[in-house]
Amino acid sequence: MQGIRAVVTRDRLLRLAAFLIDMLFLGLILALCDLILHRPDFGQVRAALDSVAQIADYEARQAQMNMAMDLFQDAYLFSVAVWLGCEVVFQLIFNGQTVGKKICGLRVVSTKPGEGRLKASLRFTVRSLVKGVFLILFQGFPILISWFYILANPANRAGYDLFLSTRVVSSRQ
Repeated sequence: MQGIRAVVTRDRLLRLAAFLIDMLFLGLILALCDLILHRPDFGQVRAALDSVAQIADYEARQAQMNMAMDLFQDAYLFSVAVWLGCEVVFQLIFNGQTVGKKICGLRVVSTKPGEGRLKASLRFTVRSLVKGVFLILFQGFPILISWFYILANPANRAGYDLFLSTRVVSSRQ
């Protein structure tokens, strides 16, 4: 029980809550994009994948599967681009906070003392870009690795936080 208490801390729970709020917010933004722009169209992806099972011919099935994967890739890249845009814009507007971090009272800060707002904002933007590149290259896997790293790191810092000299702290202190 003591080991669980050492891993499940208030700071980690707040960071998880902020992440979940950000994902809910992203879902709402993507739903609006789907209503207005008809993108990302995961419904079309689902329909294309469902039709694969009904095709008997191997080559036709492979062609349909390739089309379904192209549709998925398009929808996924659009979703990552929307997430990245939201993350960068909100962190710049709210000085290191996304919607979830703002609600949970968290903020991304530089670990380098005396760094000006412009340089810190650049650091936040690069931090988001690194996360975005990893999401594009490895799909959702980096999120899982980040959470394992945050749980293992005593300072609750993910790999990209260490690499870019940032950390997430309480903004209410």
